[in-house]
Amino acid sequence: MNPNQSSNHGQKRYLPGLDGLRAIAVIAIMVYHLNVRWLSGGFVGVDTFFVISGFLITSLLLYEYDASQRIDLKGFWLRRIKRLLPASLFVISSVVLYTVLFDEGHILSIRKDATAAIFYVSNWWYIFRDVDYFNQFELMPLKHLWSLAIEEQFYILFPLIIGLLLKKFKKRHKVILILFGVSIISLIVMMSLKGFGLSLSRLYFGTDTRLQTLLLGVLLAFIWPPFRLKANPPKTLQYTVEGLGIFGLIALIASMFLINDQMPVLYVGGFYILSFITLFIIMSAVHPSTYLSKVLSLPILKYIGQRSYSLYLWHYPIMSVMSSYFVQGQIPWYIYVSEVVLTFACAEVSYRFIETPIRREGFKAFKVHPFNFRRYGRTILSALMIFILTVSVLGGFNSLSKVQADASHNTTFNTNKLEDQIAVPIHFDHIDLTGDKLITQNDTTLAPLLLGDSIMVDIGSYFKGEIPLSEIDGKVGRNLIQAVPLAEKKYASYNKKGKIVVLELGTNGDFSKAQLDSLLEKFNQANVYLVNTRVPRNYETHVNQLLKEASEEHDNVHLVDWYKKSEGHVEYFAYDGIHLEAPGIKALSRAIISELNQTK
Repeated sequence: MNPNQSSNHGQKRYLPGLDGLRAIAVIAIMVYHLNVRWLSGGFVGVDTFFVISGFLITSLLLYEYDASQRIDLKGFWLRRIKRLLPASLFVISSVVLYTVLFDEGHILSIRKDATAAIFYVSNWWYIFRDVDYFNQFELMPLKHLWSLAIEEQFYILFPLIIGLLLKKFKKRHKVILILFGVSIISLIVMMSLKGFGLSLSRLYFGTDTRLQTLLLGVLLAFIWPPFRLKANPPKTLQYTVEGLGIFGLIALIASMFLINDQMPVLYVGGFYILSFITLFIIMSAVHPSTYLSKVLSLPILKYIGQRSYSLYLWHYPIMSVMSSYFVQGQIPWYIYVSEVVLTFACAEVSYRFIETPIRREGFKAFKVHPFNFRRYGRTILSALMIFILTVSVLGGFNSLSKVQADASHNTTFNTNKLEDQIAVPIHFDHIDLTGDKLITQNDTTLAPLLLGDSIMVDIGSYFKGEIPLSEIDGKVGRNLIQAVPLAEKKYASYNKKGKIVVLELGTNGDFSKAQLDSLLEKFNQANVYLVNTRVPRNYETHVNQLLKEASEEHDNVHLVDWYKKSEGHVEYFAYDGIHLEAPGIKALSRAIISELNQTK
């Protein structure tokens, strides 16, 4: 027998350390959704929730099975419904009402998303639609419910499977080996799908690919049953568990700062490793003798952790709706504060007046009787108050414009069509820009090549009008790496003395110095102008630093500092904070032409 475990069945007890870990996870997720550049790996908080869920649910099921040699499936499912469904329905209803009242343009998409959320199939719905979880530019206030769909699917099937396995195999180690094997299969499925080139939405949202994380928590529940742990284990074991827990917590928090959603390694074992590290934290968090469990049980962490489900439900709709009225990457600080305050207010009301009463008394908590009408009325009125307040506050932002200085012009780039790969040639009749010419007449002396991504698509018509001899090659989704063979095969003629090449390729992802040097080598005889980027993603700083260094290292390379020139000009940008409205198109074109005139 494990010297750390009691020989008897043990007693169920509250595990406050898990609330502390939940608090860390939900805070990371909220910060990530507030501004990805603040915590580029905050999305791994979802995986932390998966591991906790697998561990806690299995611990409770094993406790029940050890006591009665059976699992009450009906009771289990009813408890899950009472725990999860009411609060989520409250959020979904609020989003639907807000959409009907203030955002009719999204009614159809929200209706479909809400239906998928109610039936807990959001993850497969988003796979079907090929939605990118990491794309924060499209208004989808229910997108975060994909993770709840996976958990609910797990809760439906797992008790059946674990009950059958426990009856079939009397020796628990056989069950452990089977579950471990399935977790490895899930990992292999994710790696294989990545190798086959399937979309990241299929990898990230798939129940089959994310099962690996849940099952790691399940395995720990078999190996480390929390209700049988001794309060006074051998010192060596205590120190080992303490050390592993501290290491795991430091590693997990560090990963939230160091990794980002662009890393392919996440899909070839990265999520598995991070989830495995989380097991160390849980081992220490649930042990009654460790100092880490006491730290994670601090009142503030317990408070947040107990409300983590409500915080997770409310934060994304509030943040996505409020932020949608401002240019991404240039959101005022007071909006961030307002989003957090409103999230905690909604979560508190949901926890206190919806989740807790239903969890304790079931739906009887809302049954009207003369003797409990005061409590009933307080509950309903409080919920109704926050419901109306939230919808009203969010709706109030509908009267604001993200570009108040120039509210009358039309958006020139449709961010709902980011997936469309618009190949060259560009049609230069899609933007209506008149007046404000930079030069007196069209410049007939400059004949630059402009090679870029969707930003080049944005400015193409206006720039062509200014510089008729320019050759413009823009494509949505293009990154710097894709431009290297294009430069070699199609535009080798521009690698001559006196030729001008403008490269704008930092919007769609990071790249290395070697990759940038490889592209610059294709134009080592020409005058090259690098346009840096303004993109509210974590790679922005690195991309701009590499471009700046390249302009300093090469005599033929010059920098067009679009990041600096666009600072504070919210009127330049569409909602996504990247693509350009009419003032931005003019400003970027002028910045490029001004630089060309200075150095020609």
